[in-house]
Order: sequence, then C-alpha cells, then structure tokens
Amino acid sequence: MDNQQLASIYKDILALRWEPVAVRLLRPSEAIPAGVTEPTATLRHCQAIIAARRGWSLYMPPRRHACPDGAAIMGLIPMPPKLQSGELYLLFKKLPTLECARKMIAVRPCFPAGSYEATLVAPLSKANFEADVVIFTLWPEQAMWLCCAQSYNSGERQGFNTSGYNSTCADLTVQPMQTGKMNISFGCYGSRAASDISDFELYLSLPAAQLEIVARSLQKLAQKSIPEARHKIYMPPVMEKVGVQKKNTLDVPAIQINIDAANCLGEGLCADFCPYGVFVMEEQDGRPVPIVKNPERCTACYTCVGQCPAGVIQVLQQ
Repeated sequence: MDNQQLASIYKDILALRWEPVAVRLLRPSEAIPAGVTEPTATLRHCQAIIAARRGWSLYMPPRRHACPDGAAIMGLIPMPPKLQSGELYLLFKKLPTLECARKMIAVRPCFPAGSYEATLVAPLSKANFEADVVIFTLWPEQAMWLCCAQSYNSGERQGFNTSGYNSTCADLTVQPMQTGKMNISFGCYGSRAASDISDFELYLSLPAAQLEIVARSLQKLAQKSIPEARHKIYMPPVMEKVGVQKKNTLDVPAIQINIDAANCLGEGLCADFCPYGVFVMEEQDGRPVPIVKNPERCTACYTCVGQCPAGVIQVLQQ
C-alpha cells in the first residue's frame, strides 16, 4: 500500500478528524525531498505536528525550531545548559527539586546532538518521503481500536512509556524510533500551552514499518467489532421485536429470557456467543430454534440480544 491508501484506511475506518502525520528525522547529508516547505516563522515540534495534521508539509531545520528542548531531544542541537541541568523545570514549577528534574531528564528518550539535521512533517496522504513514525491525533475510542489492531495478529498487550513532559518530541518521535513500538501521549505542558490540541484528544505514534499490518488488522476489525461497538449493541435496555413486556410476578425469575421463535432465523448465534450455555438449538417444525435450557446461568450481558440478527430475543431483569 502507498501512503495515500494507508491514510484513507485509517481516516475512513477510525473516522478521524485530523490527518495522520508522517514524521521523518533527516539524516546527515540526506537530501531535502520535494514537496516540503520551510516555514517563514519558527515553530515548536508540537506546533509543526498541528500544522501537518491541517495539511501542511514542512521542512524544519534547527533554525526553524522554536523549542530548544524538543530540538535537542531529537538530536538536532546540543541541549542548552539550563535545560540539561533541570533548572528551568523548577522555575516553571513543573517539578519540585533538581533531583526530580535530573531523574526525569536522565530517563527520557533522546538522541545525541548531531544525530539528525532536520525534521520533516507532512500529512501521511501527501508525504513523499519515508516516515520514521506516524502520529495520530485521536479520541480515546479511536486509540482503543488502534491498540486492538496492534494486538490483532499477536495477542500481545501494549506497554506504553510516557509522561506529561516532552510529548511530541520524546514520547511520540524518539521513543517509537528507538523501540520500534507504538507509544501514546496525552500531551505535555508545552504542547497543550502552545498548540490547539483539544482537551479531549490524545496522541498515538506508530512506527512507520507497522503501518500496513495495523491497517490490514483495522480492516478486519471494521467488518464486525467496530460497527457493533459504535452502535452500542449490548447497551440495556435493548429495543427488541418480541412485543410488549410481560408483567412482573413474584414467581418470575430475576432474569427472564423471551424468544419470538416464529421470527427466529435459526442461525444459532445466541447459542454460539453465550459463554455459559444458556441456549441450545433444537429442531421445531423442521427448523432450528433456540431454547432456553439454563436460565439460571444468565448474567444479562445482552450478548445474545446484540448478536441476534432478527432482534427476537428479550432479556428482562426483574
């Protein structure tokens, strides 16, 4: 898949508001690709990400980086002494002691000065360079589906390494480049103060080498899991086609299951999806219909209701 195809998959399936942003750190003596513009004003790396998600393709040499902390973390320039010592973190009241500041600096991901010469940022759909990472601006639900897509072929869980400091530079650019693993960030003091990221948005960064396999997994999830979750199919009370709810009586069990057998399609999904074997399929008048065999096992999870293609199952809680 090319970048345009990949961007389309992510945007369409996740319903993204913002473009995924391709990021590359330009190696020493590497040629500047066509199609990128050096901005006339200086920008922080987090601001450049915002510009790229809006459609701009930018070439950012050190002279265009407004944030010395971010530029140094990404290996473009030496770290200024006040930032290296941790002194400025105390002045900003972001940390209480030099000991805390120095520990935070020591453990955060960074590249040595001179490792790279510039940053490139562009919407993934327009990027004509090989990205190192792709940064997504997401709502939590969208981030959840990217996590599911990452786990789809391996079953592995994600282990994120993040903090409220140095978001787009350390956590979203350097960290995934060094580890080859997806990472997440909720923003930082600088990115929230200097950009228009919403209070309800977060960032997720994916190593570019994983873009295609995650996109293919996302397509699989979009066949069933994503639309079902977005339609809240297990959210009680569920509107069924069974008819008028029966009146409560003292001898009615705590959970009552009604089935409109006449309109059942006989596909057996209620029995297949039930984790406790509440239903069994039996032949009636020459066709299979679900029978409630073990009602006492029902936990009212509503999976049977949500998965029933005809909507003929009703679960009542007394």
